[in-house]
Amino acid sequence: MIMKNDTQLQKDVIAELNWDPSVNTTDIGVEVKDGVVTLSGHVDS
Repeated sequence: MIMKNDTQLQKDVIAELNWDPSVNTTDIGVEVKDGVVTLSGHVDS
């Protein structure tokens, strides 16, 4: 199994968030460290 590095994982999560037009990605922070994704910020719903 090939594991994604933190940078690629972060890009993938951001791409998924951008896919949903109801999510304003400028209000959401995506951090990845050692394969653990942390989301921060605020969404309207």
